[in-house]
Amino acid sequence: MPDHQTAQLATSMTELKIQDSPDQKDAALLRAQVELYDRALNATSTQFAIVMLTGPDLDKVVYCNRAVAEHYGYPAAEMLGMKFLAEILRLEHARCLEVIEGLQAGREVSMENEVARKDGSTFWIGLTLRPLTGMDGQLTHFLSIGADITRRREEAIKKQELQNRLIAEMKERERMAAELNLAQKLESVGRLAAGLAHEINTPIQYVGDSVYFMRDAYQDIKRYLDAARQFLDSLPIDTGNAEQRTALDGIATSIDYEFLQAEIPKVIERIGEGADRVAGIVRAMKEFAHPGGQEHVASDINHALQTTLVVATNEYKYVAAIHTHFGELPWVVCDIGELNQVFLNLIVNAAHAIHDSGKDVSSGEIHIHTEVAADDMVKVCVRDNGCGIPAQHLDKIYDPFFTTKEVGRGTGQGLAITRSIIMDKHGGRVSVNSIVGSGTEFTLWLPINGNPRKKDEQ
Repeated sequence: MPDHQTAQLATSMTELKIQDSPDQKDAALLRAQVELYDRALNATSTQFAIVMLTGPDLDKVVYCNRAVAEHYGYPAAEMLGMKFLAEILRLEHARCLEVIEGLQAGREVSMENEVARKDGSTFWIGLTLRPLTGMDGQLTHFLSIGADITRRREEAIKKQELQNRLIAEMKERERMAAELNLAQKLESVGRLAAGLAHEINTPIQYVGDSVYFMRDAYQDIKRYLDAARQFLDSLPIDTGNAEQRTALDGIATSIDYEFLQAEIPKVIERIGEGADRVAGIVRAMKEFAHPGGQEHVASDINHALQTTLVVATNEYKYVAAIHTHFGELPWVVCDIGELNQVFLNLIVNAAHAIHDSGKDVSSGEIHIHTEVAADDMVKVCVRDNGCGIPAQHLDKIYDPFFTTKEVGRGTGQGLAITRSIIMDKHGGRVSVNSIVGSGTEFTLWLPINGNPRKKDEQ
């Protein structure tokens, strides 16, 4: 140990009253004791430093053991006189003042810091700073006890990363399980709907064909009756047919012939329109429920939206008016069955939000807008003027099973699956903008030429 360091240590320890010498033992004995303390401290891997806490030398190192010097890469003699908090730990000025004030108040201070060695390399250290008092009870120094915690922190970070990865994998498994469960349900419902649509389609065709026949037959019968009436009217009254004329006029009056003549065509027309409407719904159900294949094919997005609106009519017809603004779109390479499910989720959610806001069909509005966007994308926007989504929920709406709806009205899977279909399966994007009390807008971007990641995999 250098003489000047030994002398400095002896002075410091004398000031700290570490070794009181009322009998004024000789200097050789004091030096031997000090060297013994120094060897003991240098034999440990724990870092010890003694730092001034008062006077003009505030924050200056007056002693450090070998572990401190080795970890920081300085010669021990060079560290003596350096400012511990400001120069060695390189704390900001405000932080230095905060630590010193805490120590001067008699409090122990603990910290973990990334510090730089003399050569510029860094490591993490855990420190405990304890105030030291002299025999008179006055604060004079503080003791720094530290250890290199770099490996511990790295292990903690790795452990945290592993935990995060496990949590992410669990969430992904939950999402996949939810998606698979819903897909199986949708497939079953789709097959049922397709079968039901097929069963309804046959009698509706009978009704439609019968209406068309009845409409044509009525026109023929009406033409015959008109001709018979004209013939009867052309006969002279004195031919003995007055009684028959009176009977016919009575029948015409009793059945309100003029009214029937005017209304029957209207009734036939309404029946025909109803049959056409049911047939249109059946076609929409068949298109919507068709399971399709795994291959993405070019499809008409506008037509898919129109089909979905027909299927979802019962969800919105009493709470909102639909406003569509369909742009001229190229056909998009996609799985149209999956996109039908996305569109249905967004439309149903919009209808629920409008209902929850207290609006009805006279004030509730759902706007659906499509257009060609940049980067060979098609953009689909679904906007409502419902209750909106609170800001604290916006980052959770895509989480599986997250829902703010009452039990039985929402499963929390719709938007999670929507995001998966658009982003993972189609390589698109999803965004949401919402203002509480004003409404919500979901925007989808779909690559016109299909998911680019699928092409890279091929």
